[in-house]
Amino acid sequence: MQNLRAFLSPLRAFDAVYRTKGVSRAAQLLHVTPGAVSQQIKQLEAGLGVQLLQKSGRVIEFTAVGERLAHRVCDAFDRLQDALGDLADDQRQKKLRLKVTPSLAIRWLVPRLHGFYAKHPDIALEIATIAIADDVRLEGADCAIRHGMGEWADVELDHLFDDEFVPVCAPGQAGQLQAPRDLLQANLLHSMMRPQAWPLWFGSAGLADPARPRGITLANAALCYQAAADGLGVAMAQRAYVADDLRTGRLVVAVDHSARTELGYYLVCDPIKAATAPVQLFRDWIRTVR
Repeated sequence: MQNLRAFLSPLRAFDAVYRTKGVSRAAQLLHVTPGAVSQQIKQLEAGLGVQLLQKSGRVIEFTAVGERLAHRVCDAFDRLQDALGDLADDQRQKKLRLKVTPSLAIRWLVPRLHGFYAKHPDIALEIATIAIADDVRLEGADCAIRHGMGEWADVELDHLFDDEFVPVCAPGQAGQLQAPRDLLQANLLHSMMRPQAWPLWFGSAGLADPARPRGITLANAALCYQAAADGLGVAMAQRAYVADDLRTGRLVVAVDHSARTELGYYLVCDPIKAATAPVQLFRDWIRTVR
């Protein structure tokens, strides 16, 4: 079978015949002659090797195969029209829809958004939170912040920051901790979203992760950082998430050892929408964020 692009014009004529219920009316809709429409239908039939239309007296009718194909072609053109309409609406309304994990939104993105709105107060930003940063799909969104190695071929992406884990606690607790092994006896705060963070850190420090560590398990990293600031224990933190807290002294690094991975966080966007003004402006801004 020929490439799909070779069928686009014939399919457009075929769809017009289906919608208008006649070759002449389809020709009026497309601003061509009835003969041109008939020729396009014949080209489509020849390419597919099936009969799509048949004459019943002076009336043109769809064959059973033609009827099935017409339904699917009509639906495909409708969905394409909806996609183009959504794109035009987003451009006109200057709206941008973004998906992120709750911890990233709370700890990294939202505290920095004032810088974006200072430059672009007319862009309506809609932020939806999702559970897993490794599998952030773009359905219903223009952009997402995804966790991985940046090897996604179906999107355009911008690197934000790399994984770097450091143990953090309230300033009053830091004096009790001098070396990585001291944390084996500490009250540890665990995030359900990154359960491997503590084992990763202990392993990078040359220590075996305790089989039954003392501590509290919380729903996400943001809750762990709050608990750490409140003196409930030591949290394993993504350094980028706690940069402001370390700067102000609300949290301190408990032990001066960090663990890095090959993974990082990336803003990914639909290539079709990457050229729209809201997405371009957001990408330009987020590349400068630290």
